[in-house]
Amino acid sequence: MFTPSTAWGEVDEQGRLILPAELAAEYGLTPGSRTRIVTDGNRLQLHRPVTQLTQVYVEPTNRCNISCLTCMRNNWNLELGLMSQETFDQILDELKGMDPIPTVFFGGLGEPLFNRNTIRWIQQAKEAGARVEMISNGTMLDEKRTRAIIDADLDRLWISLDGATPQSYGDVRLGAELPNVLENLRRLRGMRRPGHFPKPELGIAFVAMASNIGDLPELLHLARQLRAKQFMVSNVLPYT
Repeated sequence: MFTPSTAWGEVDEQGRLILPAELAAEYGLTPGSRTRIVTDGNRLQLHRPVTQLTQVYVEPTNRCNISCLTCMRNNWNLELGLMSQETFDQILDELKGMDPIPTVFFGGLGEPLFNRNTIRWIQQAKEAGARVEMISNGTMLDEKRTRAIIDADLDRLWISLDGATPQSYGDVRLGAELPNVLENLRRLRGMRRPGHFPKPELGIAFVAMASNIGDLPELLHLARQLRAKQFMVSNVLPYT
């Protein structure tokens, strides 16, 4: 479930597809680059050049405020900690030297908001010219953090929801309560600046398992109520 954007290209006398200059620049289609074209019935899928770095993952922390049955931290012996300001500054310096600047995605094994610097880093990445996304379990989205995220100009906020009922959700995400998360998301929806494309755009991430796959239709309905623009379904991964 997503809202695509539309752009128009033209075909010249030699049969070459001419794309708008700003669109070509955004997707790294510079002169001489090679891009993969996939035919699918009446459609053509144009992929980014394989030489272009499109997304950088930044893990502010591998600590979390809840415990999920599906988390790989249950099986891996990891040293827990927080990313330092020095490390992020080095990442940001590297990003500023890239053209185009790739999307910066804040996420990983932990809850990004567990690091108090994350929202400020989002703002710094935006000021550098990057598109920025973050994934969260949604439990720490109080009014103060929500306002800060909106002011930081985050492009898309992904929320992990693995159940449509308090019971199915709580069976996976131990220490979190679905009604509280939904209330946080409704507050976010109300606090966003009005417009046709309010930011941050909301995405819902669902990990499909035998125990919760029956919740998928209801969760899709719930996502529409929350005005989510993206819905992503992934499979649970066996870590042992």
